[in-house]
Amino acid sequence: MIEDFLHRNVVASPQDIEIQLQLWCYMVAKHFQISLKEVHEMSPETFQQSLAWALVGTNQQKQAQEVERQKSKSGGKETVPLDYNWLQNEDF
Repeated sequence: MIEDFLHRNVVASPQDIEIQLQLWCYMVAKHFQISLKEVHEMSPETFQQSLAWALVGTNQQKQAQEVERQKSKSGGKETVPLDYNWLQNEDF
């Protein structure tokens, strides 16, 4: 059930919403190295802010891992990451 949800990457049912919330709680707990109980005791505002920081931290960690992967592939030569975020601007 959880593996199916993770592979789909789409929230399609009320059960998926519950799984998504559990995943976010896990991410917050892991990022801040706290228990799930502590996450569940957070106010909604604190949880939302903590989730935002956890997501940003996870994203930065993935980017750093990608840079390291590219360096190892290039034999230690310098690599330049390409940023295509400007394509998502509405003014483009």
